[in-house]
Order: sequence, then C-alpha cells, then structure tokens
Amino acid sequence: MKHIKILIMSLAILLFVLSSGCTTSSGTNTPATTQATPALTPLSTPIPTTVKVTIATPVPIPTTELIRVMPGDQQVNVLLTKDRPTSEIHLQYQGGPGERFTNKILMRVYASDGTFTEYVMSEGKKPLPGDEIVVPGTKGNDRCEVFVISAGVRYKVLDEAATGGGYY
Repeated sequence: MKHIKILIMSLAILLFVLSSGCTTSSGTNTPATTQATPALTPLSTPIPTTVKVTIATPVPIPTTELIRVMPGDQQVNVLLTKDRPTSEIHLQYQGGPGERFTNKILMRVYASDGTFTEYVMSEGKKPLPGDEIVVPGTKGNDRCEVFVISAGVRYKVLDEAATGGGYY
C-alpha cells in the first residue's frame, strides 16, 4: 500500500512538472511591461495539446561477437587511452609473444551518437611495436572494439568504453 502511495505522488509531481511553463525568457532580468490585450472570446471546442517527451536512448550494443582469448604463444599487448582535453582515442600496439603471428590490427569506434568508424593500424601492413592509431573521439563516452588478426584468425581482444583519461 505504501508503494502505491509513493507511485501516485511521483506521477502527480511528474504531471505538475510537465505541465508547468516559464513566464519569462531565460537570461534576461528586464522588468515585464504591461500591454493592452484585446478581449478574447471563449472557444467552443478545446484545443488539443501535445507534450513532447524525449527519452535518452543508450548507445547501441556494438557487435555480438564475444571477446576471444588468443592462444598464449600468440598474445599481444594493446593499450587503449582517451585524451581528456582533445577527446582523441589512442590505441598503441606494444608487441608481445605473438608478435610474429600478428598480421593486422583493426579498431572500430562507436561514437556517443551511435555512429561507428573502422580504422586499420599501419595501413593494413604488419604492425610493429609502438605503432598507434589516433582517431578523433567525442566529448561523451565512445566505445571501442579491437580486433587482432593473428595467424589468419580474427580475434576480438578488447570491447570497452573509452572515457576521458586513464588506462584500460
């Protein structure tokens, strides 16, 4: 019973908030002036009103492909960072035991608006330790997927949100 009362009160507050409106323009502190208005005649039919409700939609889930663990002798290290002031996303290849098997590294960036772009490291050639992909990001949370093609097999090795600052 207590939950129903809370729900009704919440809905009433929501209704009041949605039906309220501003009477002055924002950002101005000028006093209101009175103007003569013509007499209004009452309407015989009510005017329907529409309330536009905007619901924030989350960024779509990237691919359904699961992260695949590479065999121990083929593993490589990649470092994903996002620069806080410029919002640039950096993916650095650091090599590893599977360096000789690695053929290509791809990164797919999902922007906070839902669009995505794919990037290839080293112009599609065999990456060397220290190679890097630097791409523009957004001020919001971007999502990055990293794929390593090793010995002819495609592995999804990273699927994380790229937020400003920090290491992944």
